[in-house]
Amino acid sequence: MNKPIKKVLRNVPLLTFLLLVATPVHAEVMSLKQAVEIVLSNHPDLRTGDIDSAIARTETQRIEGMLDATVTARISASEDTTPVSSDFQAAETRNGQLSGSIAKPLASGGTVGANFAYNRTSQAYNSPLAAQLSRFNPAYRNQINLSYRHPLLKGADRPDYHESLRVAEAGIKSANMQHEVTAQQLSLRTINAYYQLASDDINIHIAEQAVKRAQKLLSYQRSREQFGLIEKADRLQAEAFLAARKTDLQRAKSRRLTNMNTINRLMLRPASSEVLIQLQQAELTERPSMQRAVAIAQAHRPELQVLKAQMEASEAQLSMAREVDDIQLDVIAEVGTRSLDNNASTAAARGFTANNHYASLSLEMSDVLMRNSASASIRKAELQHQRIASQRISALEQIKNDLSAAITAIDSGKPVLEVARFQASAEKRKFDAEIQRYRVGRSDTATLVQFEGELRNAELNAELQALTLQLAARQLSWAQGILLDELGLTDNKVDQ
Repeated sequence: MNKPIKKVLRNVPLLTFLLLVATPVHAEVMSLKQAVEIVLSNHPDLRTGDIDSAIARTETQRIEGMLDATVTARISASEDTTPVSSDFQAAETRNGQLSGSIAKPLASGGTVGANFAYNRTSQAYNSPLAAQLSRFNPAYRNQINLSYRHPLLKGADRPDYHESLRVAEAGIKSANMQHEVTAQQLSLRTINAYYQLASDDINIHIAEQAVKRAQKLLSYQRSREQFGLIEKADRLQAEAFLAARKTDLQRAKSRRLTNMNTINRLMLRPASSEVLIQLQQAELTERPSMQRAVAIAQAHRPELQVLKAQMEASEAQLSMAREVDDIQLDVIAEVGTRSLDNNASTAAARGFTANNHYASLSLEMSDVLMRNSASASIRKAELQHQRIASQRISALEQIKNDLSAAITAIDSGKPVLEVARFQASAEKRKFDAEIQRYRVGRSDTATLVQFEGELRNAELNAELQALTLQLAARQLSWAQGILLDELGLTDNKVDQ
């Protein structure tokens, strides 16, 4: 960070020392890195994100199942007894069949299939002559067919598979990035709560100093009252002044308890667990320009990565919707063998020879009239694509707002800190001089109380302004998406 910002943060070690003195010995010293790490290790929102990522990964396996082979098998037996008009017709037919098929979709779009049927047919005739004329009774038949269906238009190269796989992969990426978004939001809540607690510690420290000054004034007034140098009203005024400062101190402590509960619950710790803030000056580079900060944010902010993954999924959905609107035009090629014999084994064996065969080549076309469903799907995918693009613009503008706010806070806060420190120094000199005047009877209690209050406010403003600049520097890193990198938590923030 440049010299002005280093000057802004130079009081951090002193502040840490003062907090160490003012905090009970049983308090746990905690840096910002430790606080963020505990939150990201334990918070249930991140556990839910892990489950969402696992659910998204199952979608890829489901899509791969689109290419799984389908196998069917069937065994049947039947008996058919019917009246006949001729003695040469079979009066009774008994049939037993064993059949099966397998179909394997290919990533190229085609489908390879095979099927077989092996059956036994026995027929009974009313006429003995007809029975003698039957060549095979019982007859064993066997047929084996191979087929290949290839789409020429709709379904060519199987876009439903490839684009669905793109959607699934984008869903995994989006789920993982959504996990990062959750971690990003939790880290922001943590640093805000952490610096709020640090602000409370400053308020308590300044209030304790004010109480000590008020106690010294009251002790001095009591001593002077005993010698009759002041009236009772002056001593009562000092007592009221001390009571007011104690009230301010108690309010500061109460606010700290409330804010300590906030950060403890973020870390899933008991609300009463004492926390000692240990502020450390981070090794920060010089503040980037707005243009550079936006470029860094575009590369690191997980919200934009989520929208990028959603955009990829939307494009794949649009491609699938447009493909469904095509005409179905398939080429089907089939070859097969046939066999017939009165011997079961012979009929089965001849099914693997080409003595009796079957071959065909056909062209099949189908289309949907009106295309209402396809048109609606395409329009929906287009609108979804536009919606994600609009969301990205909104997200980018919000990121620019975050960056602008942090940069402005740093740029405007540095001169404020300089004059606030100068004012605190001036108020200290003014108060010390007024005490000297008061001791020689050249000032009154009301003026001294007023000057002490002005000193307290000036010191508080200077301390809080320094803390505000430190927080703004952290918020700038967060807005760029590099806060966890700076804290050294990038590698393990999601692996706890």
